[in-house]
This record gives sequence, C-alpha cells and structure tokens, in this order.
Amino acid sequence: MLSTVVRSVISKDWLTLLFVTTLCLLVITRFVFRKKFALFFTFLFSNKYQTQVESKQENIINGFTSLLFCVQVISFSIFGYIAVTFFRPYLIDAPFLFVKIISFMMFFIMIRYILEKIMAVILDIEVYINAYNFHKINARNLFGLLLIPINLVLVYYDYKNKIIFFSVIFIFFSYNLIVLFLLLKNYQKLIINKLFYFILYLCALEIAPYLVIYKLLIE
Repeated sequence: MLSTVVRSVISKDWLTLLFVTTLCLLVITRFVFRKKFALFFTFLFSNKYQTQVESKQENIINGFTSLLFCVQVISFSIFGYIAVTFFRPYLIDAPFLFVKIISFMMFFIMIRYILEKIMAVILDIEVYINAYNFHKINARNLFGLLLIPINLVLVYYDYKNKIIFFSVIFIFFSYNLIVLFLLLKNYQKLIINKLFYFILYLCALEIAPYLVIYKLLIE
C-alpha cells in the first residue's frame, strides 16, 4: 500500500515568477539559437547536433548551453525545494530555503567541475572527459526542460502521495544510465584505451557525490 504524507502549502507567487523566468530564458534561447535549439532535442539519438557543434569548433560551455544550464539549475532547484518541503513540512517556513538549495546546487556543480578538470589532467583523459561532459551537460539540460511540466504539476496540483518524487528520481537515474550507455557506444574506441581511468572517474565524481548527498538527506 502506498503511504501518504500531509502536504505543506507552498506559496505559489514567487514560484510562478521563476516559471515565467524559465519561459523567458527558453524564448530567448529559441530566438537566438533557432537551428541549434531544434537539433538539441535529437542529440541523444542523432549526431546532427554534435556535428554542428564540432564543425564550428565551439566550446562545451557557450551561450546556448549556458542559457539552458540556467533553466536546468532553476528546474532542479524547484524540484528540490518541493521535495524538501513535502518530506519535511516544518522547513517550509525556513528563511531563504530555496536560495540555500540553488546555492548548494551551484556550489556542488562548480566544485565538481573543478575536480573533473584536475582529475582529467592527472589521469591524462581530457579528451574522453570532454566528450563525456558534452553529453552530460546537454543531457541534463534536456532533463531540466522535461522537469518543467513535472514541477508545474507538483506546484499547482493538490497531490498527497510521495511516489511521484521517487518516480522522478528513478527516471533521472535511468535517464543518466541511458546517456552513459550511448556515450560508451559512440566513443567506445576512445574510452577502451583508458577504460580503467574512466571507470575511476565515474566512481569518484559521478557516483560518490550522490551517495554522500543521499546520506546527508536521510540523516
């Protein structure tokens, strides 16, 4: 039997403002990067987006990915805020809770990015990590877009069951496994030469941080 919890009442005004901000960022992205935006939705199953990026010799971090990254951070932070206030209703009145969540997310991403660069240089796998980061950044930007309608439902629909949160988390990890599988498939010739180092990288910077966060949350 599925258990239920009493849902806390979340103020929707500032969340509505965040949704509007997200929509504005998407409109700007769509207007400025029209062709790339259309190709972006097919990058998991087509090489057209990647081919365009490589043909223009663009950096992984550029105007397009930066705008979508902002959308991603807002979407994940909203989901995190809703989840925290759902499972810990007493925190809904905690001052600057959302600011703390989005600040933690930015700090976490920044520190991990720096560690990735350091580890890639030490293990001499910069080429492989750049390829991995290209897929990871774009995959999570895409998931951030997919999370927007889910957040809208969570904010404006009167739900009481926590299964929806576990479902989203399960989908997120399954989605990341699919991305990893496609990456290994597309770059198997490159990765096989540094397979041990790549596995070490995944364990240190992709698996361990989430285990630490999970341990902090359950405690």
